[in-house]
Amino acid sequence: MKNLVFILLLFLSFSAKAQQNLVPNPSFEDTIYCPYQLNQVDACLNWENWNNTPDYYNACNTGNVNVPLTPFGYQTAHSGNAFIGMSTYALPGTAGGPNYREIIGIQLSTPLIIGHKYYLSFYANLAYINKLQGIITNKIGLKFSTVEYSAILPPSINNFSHLYTDSLIKDSLSWVKVSGSMISDSNYTYLMVGNFFDDINTDTMNLGIFPYNAMYFIDDICVTEDSLYNSTWTGFVPILINNEKKITFYYNDFSKEIIVNGIDFNKVNLEIIDCLGRIVHYTCYKNEINQIIIETNELPKGAYYIIALTGIGRKCFRFVKT
Repeated sequence: MKNLVFILLLFLSFSAKAQQNLVPNPSFEDTIYCPYQLNQVDACLNWENWNNTPDYYNACNTGNVNVPLTPFGYQTAHSGNAFIGMSTYALPGTAGGPNYREIIGIQLSTPLIIGHKYYLSFYANLAYINKLQGIITNKIGLKFSTVEYSAILPPSINNFSHLYTDSLIKDSLSWVKVSGSMISDSNYTYLMVGNFFDDINTDTMNLGIFPYNAMYFIDDICVTEDSLYNSTWTGFVPILINNEKKITFYYNDFSKEIIVNGIDFNKVNLEIIDCLGRIVHYTCYKNEINQIIIETNELPKGAYYIIALTGIGRKCFRFVKT
């Protein structure tokens, strides 16, 4: 009986591990700060800009990087309230081309294991300012690396990707799921998203008489060893604390306020900690739609953490007072 219990526990432990999504912040929901303009992937926790000017869209913004009111068309997130926008192709002869690509990257929560099979997926949606300027492409995909790149040292466009779509993604209304699998041949530590094929090897179709570039939204990226998890996982799942809805923090760089959603102020303690670990004083109030507004005008410039504490958990958010 003891051996049976041990085997069952071992199976459950392996099952939980296998179902883990190795992509931190896979739905782009967690923020460092609320984006307020284009080209601010650094506002999205864990993700980095690895080439040119990809964009981060989030419902916390009320301007030109809002969800669902983006500059490239109306689009809700596949799940949650955020997604990434990127160019996968620019017409040669334009300001971006040739081989213009926007790429984002992230460090996986754990490296891939050589010889293990992994199931991969993401969702894509066509974006465009108008059909006269739009272009559609294929070859959008996921690529692993043992090297960390950056906007200064971007990855090469070498006509290889571990997962990509051969079909032209034409849907600007619904999200299109791209999925597949691979046997890892290296202990890959990093994942990047984009088009890694050059212009010659990328199929395109112009939507109008003034084509310029191809713009796509990306959401809900999954890397797992569990095929069932990959096929059924649909994206962002709210984190419950004390049976509350998901706690979210957004920092408004213009008003110098933090907007907190999803908490009962009587059940959750909020603390702001500076870079030296000291608890600092702040003023807060509840607005007419039951959001908690934290004023930071009195805080010196610098980096801070705000922590929501409950009896069973905590939620942390980093912001920079400018």
